Amino acid sequence: MLANISEKSYAAEARYTNFYAGGDIAWSADGQHFYCLNGAVVNQVDVQTSQILQSFGATPSSAENKRPPELENIDVEEDTITCFGLSQEHLVTAHRSGLLRLWQLATGKLVKLWKAQHKGPVIRVEFSPCGRLICTSGGADATLRLWDYSNNSCLGALKDFPGPAWLLVFHPNVLRKEIYAGGSDNTVYAWNYETKTLRHKMRGHLSQITGLSFKSNASDCDEVVTVSRDKVLIVWQLQEQLESKQLKVLPLYDELEGVAYVDEGSQIIVASGPGKLQQVNVKTWKIRDLLSQSDFQISRLLHCSELKQLALVTTEQNILVYDSESLAAVKQLVGYNDEILDMCFMGDNDRYLAVATNSKHFKLYDTEHDMNCQLIVGHSDTVMSLAASQNLLISVGKDCSVRLWRLQHDKDCSLEALTQQANCHTSTIGCVAMTHNGATGFASVSQDGSMKVWQLARAKEDRNSYSFNLRYAALCHDKEVNCVAYAPNNKLLATASQDKTAKIWLAESNSLQGVLRGHTRGVWSVRFSPVDQVVLTSSSDCTLRLWSIGSFACIKRFDQECTILRAEFLDHGKFILSAASDGLLKLWNIKTNTCLQSLDEHSDRVWALAVSGRSNRFFYTGGADSKLIRFGDVTQATRNEALDQRQATLEQEQTLHSLLHAQKQLHKAFVLALNLDKPKASFDIINHFVRQRDEPGLRQLVDQLNVDQRVALLQHVKAWTTNSRHSQVGNLILKHLIGDALQDPKARFYNNGNMVEVLTPYVQRHFKRVTELNKELAFLEFIVKCM
Repeated sequence: MLANISEKSYAAEARYTNFYAGGDIAWSADGQHFYCLNGAVVNQVDVQTSQILQSFGATPSSAENKRPPELENIDVEEDTITCFGLSQEHLVTAHRSGLLRLWQLATGKLVKLWKAQHKGPVIRVEFSPCGRLICTSGGADATLRLWDYSNNSCLGALKDFPGPAWLLVFHPNVLRKEIYAGGSDNTVYAWNYETKTLRHKMRGHLSQITGLSFKSNASDCDEVVTVSRDKVLIVWQLQEQLESKQLKVLPLYDELEGVAYVDEGSQIIVASGPGKLQQVNVKTWKIRDLLSQSDFQISRLLHCSELKQLALVTTEQNILVYDSESLAAVKQLVGYNDEILDMCFMGDNDRYLAVATNSKHFKLYDTEHDMNCQLIVGHSDTVMSLAASQNLLISVGKDCSVRLWRLQHDKDCSLEALTQQANCHTSTIGCVAMTHNGATGFASVSQDGSMKVWQLARAKEDRNSYSFNLRYAALCHDKEVNCVAYAPNNKLLATASQDKTAKIWLAESNSLQGVLRGHTRGVWSVRFSPVDQVVLTSSSDCTLRLWSIGSFACIKRFDQECTILRAEFLDHGKFILSAASDGLLKLWNIKTNTCLQSLDEHSDRVWALAVSGRSNRFFYTGGADSKLIRFGDVTQATRNEALDQRQATLEQEQTLHSLLHAQKQLHKAFVLALNLDKPKASFDIINHFVRQRDEPGLRQLVDQLNVDQRVALLQHVKAWTTNSRHSQVGNLILKHLIGDALQDPKARFYNNGNMVEVLTPYVQRHFKRVTELNKELAFLEFIVKCM
């Protein structure tokens, strides 16, 4: 039994989930963490590892979220967060219900909760530079409210502007006591929040103001820059009079999304929606293009003055971190993956993981360096499938194009485009496979039922130049082709289709070798065994099948509960890993046809599996729940743990046997018998007290037990009462346990697994038997007296 338990075992080592779904995002002052809004929570994300450290939101442990038992099965809508604000020590979240929650960053605990007093939800919230005041902007009442949370008071409301205010910024110097808000009339208003007087008006933009930045943190800083979606940057000089002076107006011809002063106020960095990053010299007002990413739509610009870094937030919830001086890419974080469609390993020792999501950009992760991510741009529509061989990678997708990439050796986690070919198929290319042991060719299949085999070649003049040419094309299936795979020797090809069949082909020509018939629904994936002449298929009929290449007959079948979308061989063909539409992963032993392990980490369909071919020690999974999870081989650790547990059990059994033999320390022996689940031993101990007529000792024996031990004793009583010879002892213990339970109303745990209902028939049968015995004894006594 021990061998079966530890035969093969995997466990989740790391989970990479969505942490940003759009909306507010903030960067900590030290540059180590991003705070990202994700529905009903705000996630604190480590910049280096991209892992969620903690989440702030409506926690189930908080008092206001405890629900009565009668409401447990009723679905209640989440109180989503509309916006949040960040200070050095606290984070405040504004909820759709109108509540404001104040959280402590260090502990993650809820500190305060109060009503925002706005009409409609709060759309902006901001901390003052000192961190003691909070300003909120209402979405419907065109009002700013100032809160002193330490004294539980509202300091006042600012109403002298047309709202709502989507832009809310405090002056960075504490002594200025000014707050700036962008109104719906595209004008920036500035108040002294201590005297509640309007100090400045900055009127000049024609569209929504998206960014505002101060030249310095000094108290005499009177220079402000604003940008808007009217494609204009304006630098303002704050004056004593109400209307501020425009120092410079620069048209930039793109909708602007963010602005920041850098290099101690000597340069202005501007981010525009189409993906441009521009630098403006404050002295000469010359504009220089720093970055032009036409494939990204930028929604926000963040600046960390301590690390001198910039962060661009895209509309696809990706966060791109750059050095503000050299503009070198420092880090890329993926906030929202959407559905993960396919993935594969590449590089030396399977260092890199290429991941295709429901996007025209696919991701390249460096698994050895904190899953550092690089977005690979090139396709014009969703990337559907990836295939790699050593340092080369093929990507295909809905744009019907095939693109060839290669790892750059001089840069970590970077791909260079080698060649591409458009209109390779007439419909979406659903899968691609490369040859093993060196990339000499690849095969692609499409939704139109066709398969094309391509020859990959290097140019003789330039060994860094690659090209691929079509070797042959074939209409291989009547319906959509889901998968294609090469045999380990590259001589055979296998295809799987929605027409309920899989087919084996000669790779050199379009000669059909055999058809694998037997599935009753569409076949999703097909794989060749790395060691045996068998083929593995998975289907919508909830089965895995192994087929012989020689006879094309089904030799083994494995049944699962729902559609199996992917299947891979593990550990040199000894095991099978299957991924189903319910998110469940199963590990199968081919030799014994048994399921060794079920891994329940995903909550939706698992589309992608990537097994490390170099070591077979780990694999990655991804699916429709946007989770990317790494599983590691813990077979040895599980085996060692089982051996240690077995050793401890043997030692306890030996101790129990010694105590019973010596008839000493029976209280300790009784606890050991319960822990080891030995009903015979526990019965002998209690029977010893019964024979001695030691009622106080028996009572003390039961009273020393904790809750878990009492439940275990009830299980033993259930085993005893099935035999009439043990019924006296069983009923005696039952009397003590049920008596204690009746005195303690909280002791409902005694009825674990309907224990009372199970025991009642046996107790009634024993009671009836004892009653009949009493009758017979009474008759016998009557007969004796009459003689």
